[in-house]
Formats: sequence, C-alpha cells, structure tokens
Amino acid sequence: MSMDPDRITDEILLALRRIMRGMDISSRQLISERGLTTPQLICLQHLQEQGPMTTGMLAQTVSLSPATVTGILDRLELRGLVTRERRPEDKRHVLVAVTPTGAAAAEAAPSRLANRFTHALARLPEDDRAEVHRVILYLADLADMRNDEK
Repeated sequence: MSMDPDRITDEILLALRRIMRGMDISSRQLISERGLTTPQLICLQHLQEQGPMTTGMLAQTVSLSPATVTGILDRLELRGLVTRERRPEDKRHVLVAVTPTGAAAAEAAPSRLANRFTHALARLPEDDRAEVHRVILYLADLADMRNDEK
C-alpha cells in the first residue's frame, strides 16, 4: 500500500522542521557553554582543517554569504580567534587564518548534536550512510535559496 504523496511531503517537511529545531537548540547550548555560535564554530573548524583562505573562499565552503562571513570574522578577530592578513602577492586579497586560541576553541566545542550524528551515522552500514548522504544533499539543494536566483 503506497502513501499519499501529499502526506509524504507533509511528513518530510515536519521532519525537516524537527531537524531545524534540534539545530537551534544545539546552537543555543553551544553559545551558553562555549560562547560560540554554530556558524562561528563552523568557520573556525573549516579554517583549522583547510588552512588560511580568503573570506570569499570561506563563505563558499561553509555555504554562507560573504557579508555574513565578514561579520562572523569580525567577531572572531576581536576575540583573537582568527587573524586577517593581506596576501603579499596581491594586496587586494585578505587571508583569514585561525589562531592557536581559535584552534583550541574549535577543538573544544563540538556540539552535542554533531556528536550524536557522528556516532549514529558511524553505526549505519556503508550503503545506508551513502543513501542518507545522497538524500540530504538533495534536500539541501531543494532548500538552497540561491537556486531561486538562477
């Protein structure tokens, strides 16, 4: 017996709302426990893992607007968690790098939600993990408002 397509869509949207709520709660816990927002932590972690990069490169990597990333970096730089330096070969480009203090903050601040996902996904068979990956990327593409600009 197949389910009504409208009911399936409603259940998918409800599940996505539950995910967003979980992410919001996790973000609030992270702020109260570590003094970092989730986007700040994500930026720190990417800089730590991938090394120095321009604001534009970081924005693209973390799927945030350059303006949003600039604000995040302003706050992280004030706290001594990142540095910004002009590229010697091209002064128009500024490289952002994580400081040792920022690296320590990134390592000390994994969210409970991220840990829960990591452990749960690790228990799935590889084919199931690949399917979850495929479907979540598809849903992310559907939700990406930048697609409306094309």
